[in-house]
Amino acid sequence: MSKFKKPILGVLCGFAVFYLATWFVFRSDRTTQDFADHVYRARYNEAAEMLTAPCSIKLETDGGLTLVDRAGKSTFVPPGQLPFKVGGGRPDAPGDFSMTALGSSTNGRLDAPAIIMYLSVEGGRICIDHVDS
Repeated sequence: MSKFKKPILGVLCGFAVFYLATWFVFRSDRTTQDFADHVYRARYNEAAEMLTAPCSIKLETDGGLTLVDRAGKSTFVPPGQLPFKVGGGRPDAPGDFSMTALGSSTNGRLDAPAIIMYLSVEGGRICIDHVDS
């Protein structure tokens, strides 16, 4: 039975290395998906915990959001424009991905300009690079 211990141990070590490598490679994708899901489903406290300082998301008493970007600039998102959805940003914009708050529309035209949040993933955390409003 002892002649099988080394090959079994080698296979288990191989699986462990493969699992860790896969986890590390796809970590930023999981972080992006988790953050986007929290923001879309209005779980702003969970999303705020994923942000790096000075970036923040704060739910206001009227149901709107206050976003603070990397430079410390604050942007208010009215409750009528929520939720944010993934995408919609400029292709040449800063960051790894974007989220857009569209709000209501009349005859296919937005009632208020869209608010676009440009985000990046840094070491397993999210940073709001810039907000266009």
